[in-house]
Amino acid sequence: MLFLVGAGVPGGVDFVANFDPMYFVYGIIMTLVPMVAGFFFAKYVLKLSLLNNLGSLTGGMTSTPALGTLISTAKTEDVAAAYAATYPIALIAVVLVSQFIIILF
Repeated sequence: MLFLVGAGVPGGVDFVANFDPMYFVYGIIMTLVPMVAGFFFAKYVLKLSLLNNLGSLTGGMTSTPALGTLISTAKTEDVAAAYAATYPIALIAVVLVSQFIIILF
């Protein structure tokens, strides 16, 4: 808890000092564009079913709550297989890409 307080307070001060509402727009774009592109790629190129497609997207987002919502909405756990296939790859990719970005910039 002390670590989170020590990391969060200085980060919050910097966030408030450098706040720009356009950052939210950039965040929306950076979230939606890859998801929409991935959805259409899986639908039209890979010809995945809708449930496999959505399961893969939730795994790519590493979003376990989204998987739970998808399972409860679809009333089947078939989407968990697609989630389980993409989750480890996405998790490792997030770590590696963030390190490469830090090194390059």
